[in-house]
Amino acid sequence: MSAKLSRELRILVVDDDHFVLKSLTRLLEKCEVKKVVTTDNAHDALKILSSRMEPIDVVISDLNMPELDGVELIRHLGELKQDVSLVLISGEDSRILQTAESIAKERDIHVLGSLGKPVMPDALISLLNSPDIASALQGRMTHLPELGEELREAISQGEIDVFFQPQVGAQNNQVMGAEALARWHHPTKGMISPVVFIPMCEQIGLIGELTRQVYTKAFNCLSQWRDMGHDITMSINFSPRGLDKLNMPELIANEVKMRNLPANKVIIEVTESLLANDIVTSLDILTRFRLKGMGLSIDDFGTGFSTLEQLKRIPFTELKVDRSFVHGAAKNDVSLAILESSLALGSRLGIHTVAEGVEDQTDLDLIKELGCEIVQGYYHSKPLSMDDFSTWLEQR
Repeated sequence: MSAKLSRELRILVVDDDHFVLKSLTRLLEKCEVKKVVTTDNAHDALKILSSRMEPIDVVISDLNMPELDGVELIRHLGELKQDVSLVLISGEDSRILQTAESIAKERDIHVLGSLGKPVMPDALISLLNSPDIASALQGRMTHLPELGEELREAISQGEIDVFFQPQVGAQNNQVMGAEALARWHHPTKGMISPVVFIPMCEQIGLIGELTRQVYTKAFNCLSQWRDMGHDITMSINFSPRGLDKLNMPELIANEVKMRNLPANKVIIEVTESLLANDIVTSLDILTRFRLKGMGLSIDDFGTGFSTLEQLKRIPFTELKVDRSFVHGAAKNDVSLAILESSLALGSRLGIHTVAEGVEDQTDLDLIKELGCEIVQGYYHSKPLSMDDFSTWLEQR
């Protein structure tokens, strides 16, 4: 049996034991795998799978992990509907491994197999050399470049749509604003998820043009809605690679001024990963957005390691609690604790708080009880096209 694996494999290893992470990483690198991503918790694994710039081919996951265990990871992995293969590892009874494997298969996850700990290198390599993996890699290498060219054409022709998800006052039920979201309706493949095409835009150097099209269309809509008498805000997402030009605050300010929009009705949303590469440049750009009167929102709050540090360094005006801590928090003590502390922190800092992922009455009642100001989620509305959002506003 060859000790080599495809160099094109992209593998995510999830285990709360750092020794296991290091040993598996060394093993995979010796087998010439060039893309190995590791994390010690399932929460971060799901974030990586949802938003990583390059796709993950194989997830190697432990079963017994704190907070979110391997079986819960399997459930969420099934909900993501991503084309990934799974290898389960555990020091638990073999019957537990077999049951977990069955659960994954029932959730339509492609399971390569399960291994006991300590993991035997030959056994793992054998699983990763599966013909199914080779076939999947060939398909990915064939179709991604083709999709990238189609995306390039769609952007050049201005065919990326912008949808809007309402933001509603938790206490007064009034429409407070909207978040602009890019959408791509492919002529033959249907709706392509932003999880797929936005990282692709970053990878092939189109994120700047995509972002420009989104904020241009969003500001045009905001201007129309203001003419209709709706005094709402507009939130625009900027990816780490879409907000790296020092003149970006001036560009946005000029677009806002040209449409006679109040600067304080524009909110720039960023995640803490924005600051990972060049903290000085990021601080420069974000501070000048605030000097020009625009709001700054820290998105996906609570999902990263350095969120609190970024709150201290950057003059944010808004804190958006990630949906993973909002939906179902009334029945999850950990989510509830994080939600409560996040909202209390926002209140202490004097910045607005937004809860994402409010999907039912229970979510809304809890958010109102905890004093959150604004809610966003399917309880009020899914993201809507410009025309549908206009109708929705008029009906409100």
